Amino acid sequence: MTRQRQTWNHNYAYHRWISKNVGNRKHILDVGCGNGVLARYLSTAENHVLGIDPSAVSIQNAIKNNEKSNVSFLQTTFEDFQSDGKRFDAIIFVASIHHMNMEDAIEKVKKLLQRNGILIIVGLSKPSNFWDWALETARIIPSKIVSVIRGNMPSEAMDMDISYDFPAMDEVRRICRAHLRGCKIRYGLHYRYLLTWENDGI
Repeated sequence: MTRQRQTWNHNYAYHRWISKNVGNRKHILDVGCGNGVLARYLSTAENHVLGIDPSAVSIQNAIKNNEKSNVSFLQTTFEDFQSDGKRFDAIIFVASIHHMNMEDAIEKVKKLLQRNGILIIVGLSKPSNFWDWALETARIIPSKIVSVIRGNMPSEAMDMDISYDFPAMDEVRRICRAHLRGCKIRYGLHYRYLLTWENDGI
């Protein structure tokens, strides 16, 4: 998979983790693809990656920087996205699912995922309880150190749409219990939760 990148930010920090979870799956949908860096990073000779984003600027940048025939981009919201009957082996949201209704998005994911396909979310949320706040506090200093070393470039500086309207972590947990039986959630260093769920078809 492509490893070259000219910049780094907190979302890029999880590309290797995403790649590991995608594995050798063939048909991949990157929702909220921004400038297309993740889509290109995940591309192999054996797969196809489609990146979608509602931002015209982001899609223009993604297309301009793309030299891979197995990577394509489309300007659309996830709500309006039409797959024309195609289903995906992996659907990925990186810092994007909070831009939409999470429950509706997950229900649409279930319709678009192949059996044994994987949903991957790198999400942002607000702390809900003491332990959430303790974790948030504990990762501030190490995250800042890594950010300085790597030269963090915020998404705003790369002409990508952002929203700070994050759901509470308790709401994320509630939605996961209701809609994603058996999902796995852990916490990343850079203020994100990391979720995976495999569609067992049940």
